[in-house]
Order: sequence, then structure tokens, then C-alpha cells
Amino acid sequence: MFSWNLLGILLWVIAILYFIFIIQNIRKRRITMIIKKHQKFSWTNFLIDLLEVAVFLVGIIWLFNKTMLDNPDLEDKSVISSKITYQPLVMNTGSGNSSYVTINSKKKKISTQTYTYYRAGRKAQVSSDFATVAYGKSPLDLNASRIPYQKSQLKKMDRKYQRAYVATYTATYKRVWQNGLGLHAGHTATQYYLIRIPDASFIKEK
Repeated sequence: MFSWNLLGILLWVIAILYFIFIIQNIRKRRITMIIKKHQKFSWTNFLIDLLEVAVFLVGIIWLFNKTMLDNPDLEDKSVISSKITYQPLVMNTGSGNSSYVTINSKKKKISTQTYTYYRAGRKAQVSSDFATVAYGKSPLDLNASRIPYQKSQLKKMDRKYQRAYVATYTATYKRVWQNGLGLHAGHTATQYYLIRIPDASFIKEK
């Protein structure tokens, strides 16, 4: 099956070949200028060098942004497909108070919290960069609002699981040429975990 990511690979190959061409072309024109025209500097030659390098830099920056810094619109259905799965939480009844989620915080200048929870007998651990803990009346908090969860569906899950579940949002790059440019076609764009609990008393901190 043809992969649109080959389009992105082809663009990187072209960029590398163009870089090699620039080096050889600059060297060739400079040698010609010195030997045939007996000149060490030419404005025409300098401007051509500048133009070639500028085209390369613009192209490589564009490719780098497409490949490494891509930030897709999660609501753009033409390039992103998404799904949300819901799983009930299992209460941890170990030492101390019973809890649905344990928050691990490292006391550092730059740090992130880690959330640990149980579902269907399995332990899961996620970073706060890609997860949030929501409790109280609203199933959505400020952090999760940037993810296209459907509040009406979350409220249904509130009733079904008594506000104790994890809603996992997964966005995938569609297999289209636009995503192929950045080598993303068919890959996961992001995964986010909304950990829903009844209230703050079900949180254990370490």
C-alpha cells in the first residue's frame, strides 16, 4: 500500500540534493570567476549565492516545521481522525485512604506531576502534560477544555460510572498527502487522558 509519508521523504531527499548542488555550484562559479574573469568578487555572483542559500533555508525551515513542530487543529476532520474510549476506574484500597488516583509530584524547578490510577485490574501511569484530573459537578476542567471532548457524552458517562472513569482521547493523522509532507500520515497526533473522579477526597498525594 502506498504511503503518503514517502512524499515527505522525497522532499527531504530533494532538500539534501539541493544543498549538495548549492555547494558545487558556488564552488564552480567562484573558480570560473577567478580563472576566466580574473575577479575575486562579483556582485552578480554574490547575489546568486545569496538567492540559492535563501531558497534552501526557507525550504528547510518549512520542512522542519512540518516534520518536528506540527501542531494540527484537532477539529480539522480533513486531516485528523479521533476516538474517545471510556473505562471505569478501580478504587485503590491499599495503605491509607482509598483513592482512585495517586498524584506524584517532584519538587524541582521544572517538573511535571504523574497520575497513577487503576482500570480493570491494571495499573496505568500518565504525565500531567497529557492528562488531567476532573472532579466536582463538571466533567471538564480548564486543562481538558482544549481537547474536543463532548460534554454531553461525558455527563452520560458520569451517570454510567458514578463519576469514576478515564476518558482517553486519541487523535490520529489521516493517510492524506497533507500529513505525508511532515511524515505523519497514519501516526498518532496526540493522546490525552481525562481522569474523572467524584471529588478531591479520592485523590492521594505523594
